[in-house]
This record gives sequence, structure tokens and C-alpha cells, in this order.
Amino acid sequence: MMLGKRCPLLTLSLFICLLSGCGSARFDSTLIPSGNTQLALTERFNLSSFAITPSSENQDIGSTQIGFNPKVREIRSRARELYPLVFTDDWTAVPVSAAAITTYVGPGRFTTSLGAMTLGLVPFPTSERMDYEVHVAVVDETGDKIAARPVKFRRKNGMWISVLGPLGCLPIPGRSLRPRETLFLNFGDSGPRFDSKAGAVTTDSLVEALVIALKELPPERLAKVRNARQAGLKEVSVEGVSYSYLLTPAFSKGVERQEKADQVVMLLYGEKPHPDLQPLETAIVAQRDDNGRWLPVSAYLKRTGKSLISVTALLEGGMPGRLVVTEVSEPPLEDFLSVQTAGGDPETAEAMRWSNKVLLQVKSRSLPRLLQQKSTPDLLELITRVENNFLDLNRMAETANERAQKAVADGGGGGTARELSLTCRERGDILKPILAAMKQEVARRGGK
Repeated sequence: MMLGKRCPLLTLSLFICLLSGCGSARFDSTLIPSGNTQLALTERFNLSSFAITPSSENQDIGSTQIGFNPKVREIRSRARELYPLVFTDDWTAVPVSAAAITTYVGPGRFTTSLGAMTLGLVPFPTSERMDYEVHVAVVDETGDKIAARPVKFRRKNGMWISVLGPLGCLPIPGRSLRPRETLFLNFGDSGPRFDSKAGAVTTDSLVEALVIALKELPPERLAKVRNARQAGLKEVSVEGVSYSYLLTPAFSKGVERQEKADQVVMLLYGEKPHPDLQPLETAIVAQRDDNGRWLPVSAYLKRTGKSLISVTALLEGGMPGRLVVTEVSEPPLEDFLSVQTAGGDPETAEAMRWSNKVLLQVKSRSLPRLLQQKSTPDLLELITRVENNFLDLNRMAETANERAQKAVADGGGGGTARELSLTCRERGDILKPILAAMKQEVARRGGK
């Protein structure tokens, strides 16, 4: 009786398999966590960043798969779980920056050809893999990088698939660090389960690579970094409101490509920071010159200040030590002629809108004094900079407008690109009277 009830279900399952095809996958790695949750090193570490970057810009689509590219919060959480005495979310622990250079190799065509010869009935084993080269570094209190040797490992997903028939559901042979996953090509949630298991194996391997690298770093230098980190978290008042901030070395070209940090970035927080807390403001407040010396750089708060607030680093013993906050009543034109962001159209448009508002203040507050006090050579240099800025704005507006038109043609809205184009033209309208006033003043002086 029971078998009779199950027969329709079994028949239906077989029918679905015949129509949709199915497969089996396994998950392996050449680097496996030790399982020693009591492992302790001389310092505890806070994973501040982890970037996964393809070694080539033209890698196969597999280089973007979820199972090969876990997010930094997943790596951070798993690191604390696997090695609780090594990794912590305490902001004052030694900060670690890591980057993985990856090379993806997809399934071979030979196996596909064999499957075609059997009309998709017989599964043949194939695999996809990602080779990782993990770079780990700690930046010391002077901005120098303390780097370990790269750690390499290989992640492989083995699989076989039958396009027609149920043979692909048989477990694929070979080692699997997670339970094998049965794949159904046209139904079910086996795809997300595959990504989850593959991602878990990748994350564990990346954590183990971190531990191997951290064991190499010199304890005496790490102790200095920890002491500097603990002393580096300070407080500052902005318009009567207290904020926490940290001055941290940064690498403009990436930590894996530079030996020394060439920037110091201010991270401003509304509360005591922790790894998952995003700063309210970030700004470059110091840079190295060509001789390697640190020089203060002026930046401006864009979100936390009601008025125009300038921030820069105060050098202490040649190193950026404290943040200097100044309310600016007459913003200098030179500080707002260029807008540089690392983001796309939305971030650039937002930064330009803010800068445009300041340029209106320049026109009404700062321009009269600028025309009186600037020498003619300085005015001529500013005129040249503004004219070059017009050229840059026109190019940026035209490029953004082309992107907007393409997005519309592809069925999208093109809103952010169009907004950036309009913001560029708005900026040009603000700069025109400023440029005209400077030219008029030079002409009045007779060009001398």
C-alpha cells in the first residue's frame, strides 16, 4: 500500500530528471583550516580589508561567481569563529589588510564533447578552479608596510552533469570538504546551495591563508602597531558635537602595489568604531611628497558640518598626529576647482553638487578679496586652471550624456548619468561669472 502511494511520486521525480537533467558537485581546496580553535599568536588582529581581484581583466565569467568571491564580512566573521584567539572585532587590535589575486580556469571543452557524443545521457567528470595568491600586510605607525610572503592555494569544484536522464544525480567520486550537492538544471534551489557550500570552502581557505601569513610577521613591530593603534583613537568637536576619529595610513594604488603608504585618511565616527561601522566622513588629510616627507592636506566635511568645515592633519614629530578643525568663512577658490572620487556617476554627482554649493559661496564671499589680494601672475594661473576645468567639465558632461542615452536605448533609465551631465553644466554656469571677474581684473591692471 505504501509502495503504491510512493510510485506516482517516484515516477514524477524520474520524469522531471529526464526532462531537466541533473548533476552532482563536490568542493575541494589545497588549503584546509587546522581546526585548532585554541591557536594564539603574539597579537590579536582586526581584519580591516580583504580585496579579491582577478589577475586579468578578461577572465571568464567564473571569476565573479559567489562561491569564489566571499564578502569581507563573511571572511571576518568566519575568522573569528575558526580562530577566536587570533581575530577580534576590537578596533584597537592590530589592523590587517589583505588582497587575493585570482586566476580562474573553467571546465574543459573535452568533457563537453564527450557528453555530446552520448546525447547528454552519460555524465563525465569535469571541474572549475580558482587559484589564489593571498597577500597580507600590516601598516606600521609610520606608514611602512610589514608584509608576509604570499600564500597560494587552489580551490576546485568538481562536477558531472547529465542533460537527459538521472545518471548525473549519482554522487561524483573524489574528496569533498562539504557534503556533495545534487544539481537540478531547471528547477529547485540547488544553485544557491551550491554557491553556499562553495563559498564556505573558499572562506575557510582564505582564513587559513591569513593565519599562515600572520605567523611570519615580526612580533616586536606588531607590538608597536598595537600601541600606536590604541593611542590613535581620539575625539574632536565639530560645531559643539563630539566625534571619534582615527588617522590611518592609506595606499593610493593599493596595499599590494606599494611599500609605503602615501596618504593619511581621516575616519570620522559618531560613536566608538568597530569593523562593521561605516565612518560618517572620510577625507585625505596628509600626503607624502616626492622626498617621502608627510605634508598636511586640507579637506572639507561634506555631511557632518552645518557650516563649511575644513580638516587637516597636524604634524607631530614629522608624522600626522592630530586633526585640526577650522570653520571657513571665505572658501578659497583653489580648493574647489576639481572633484575627484573613486566611485561612479552617483558618487561623482553627489560630490559635485556639494562642491557647486561651495563655489556659490566663493563667488559671493571670497571673490572680492581674491581680486584685491591676488597678484596678476596668480590670477592668470587661476584663470588657466578654471579654463582647463571647463574643458574637463564639457568632456565629463558629454561622456555622461552618452552613457545616459545608451542606458535608455538598452531599456534603462539613465538617470544617474543624466544627473551627472546636468550637474557638470550647472558647475559651468557657476564658474563663468567667476572667470569673467578675474579676466576683467587682469584687464583693468593692464595684464601686469
